[in-house]
Amino acid sequence: MLGAFATVARQWGATPLEGNIAETLGLEIEDSEIRVIYVLGARTVEMRPGDLATQLGVSRPTLSKSLTRLRTARLVESAPADDDKRSVFVTLTDHGRAAYRALIEFGINVIDSANGDLSSDDLALICEFLERFAERLGGPGPVVLPEVPR
Repeated sequence: MLGAFATVARQWGATPLEGNIAETLGLEIEDSEIRVIYVLGARTVEMRPGDLATQLGVSRPTLSKSLTRLRTARLVESAPADDDKRSVFVTLTDHGRAAYRALIEFGINVIDSANGDLSSDDLALICEFLERFAERLGGPGPVVLPEVPR
């Protein structure tokens, strides 16, 4: 089973197209920064950089470097927090929200092409297993990726 999960993780990180996912979508960022866009697009509350680092499981300095690159690419912006002017919230820009929608569409297409021959019952069983497995691993709750960023 470990081999199967390692294979899925490797294949999910590799795009079926030439080049990397970000480049394929015309984004001038590293593929590792795609997760930041996913989390910000799916967020249900305002996020400070520290909260975002925790959600992603990365250090604050690592996130800071990613946010700098994402700001340079005009995908994220920071705004002062209402409750503490020394603190900021990180949000997607209009360009970032468009990138999020493109990433969601790309992901859906990859999954659909990989599962074309599976029945709806098979897919439901796989989803149920993955949800239970992820829950038992602990950590943050399930990631819900709405098609329209919040």
